[in-house]
Amino acid sequence: MSIRKEYVGNFRDLIAYQKALLFVQGIYTLIKIVPSPERFIMNALRKASCAVVANTAEGNGNYYYGREYDHLDIAICMLAKCQSLLDILYIQGKLTREKYNRLQDGAEEISRIIGALMKRIEPYLSTDVEASVCYPMKEAKSTNQEATIGKAKVFRDAIKRMVGKLPEEESSNLVDQLIRAIDSFYENLIKSNGVVSDRRFQDLNYSLGSLSEVRSFLDISVMENYITLVEYQRLDKEAGIIQSGLIELMTRLNYKLRV
Repeated sequence: MSIRKEYVGNFRDLIAYQKALLFVQGIYTLIKIVPSPERFIMNALRKASCAVVANTAEGNGNYYYGREYDHLDIAICMLAKCQSLLDILYIQGKLTREKYNRLQDGAEEISRIIGALMKRIEPYLSTDVEASVCYPMKEAKSTNQEATIGKAKVFRDAIKRMVGKLPEEESSNLVDQLIRAIDSFYENLIKSNGVVSDRRFQDLNYSLGSLSEVRSFLDISVMENYITLVEYQRLDKEAGIIQSGLIELMTRLNYKLRV
């Protein structure tokens, strides 16, 4: 297993994430103008482009370098899928050279940036590193896991209500992905309660990564005006509070594992 990170950063600060969001916006703009007979290709483009954003966020929003590397690898694969689908549309004459070149250039730039991130992570992926090896962390103030679980349940229910507002064309994309991610976040948090320390840390880490994924889907939803800015800010604020609680729990647990 790879080394644990010293801290979990803000995935929204990543240039790769910011450019991936703009790429999704370009894909969604394209979807609105392409004739309906190409819906199958456009749905595949929608899913693949959103997966780039989600995997970049989930990878960065967890404590293991190995998991980040794997998610970034998936993001690059999804970019390649987007590029192949754009090739098909262009060959069929459904896409102008200008739009084609702009989207392909964007995908290639994101791929290069993600590739550089993966290169930075590679030194931490040695198979010789034991699972217990991690960066030392200062002991965090006490956080009540039951309180965090209570907030998580309220947040999960709010997300599931929000999902009902998404348009029908997102039924096999954002709707499915949000439900999957929010359930993964909550179920892993519940599973972590009462298990042995190292397993507990891993379960909390899965929960933390899924929460980052949920927040990335919120970014896409507000960008496409599926939800209001006020609703987005409220949900994202709740997610941020829960994320801080998870990180405090994991920091304290990691400290105990070290001593």
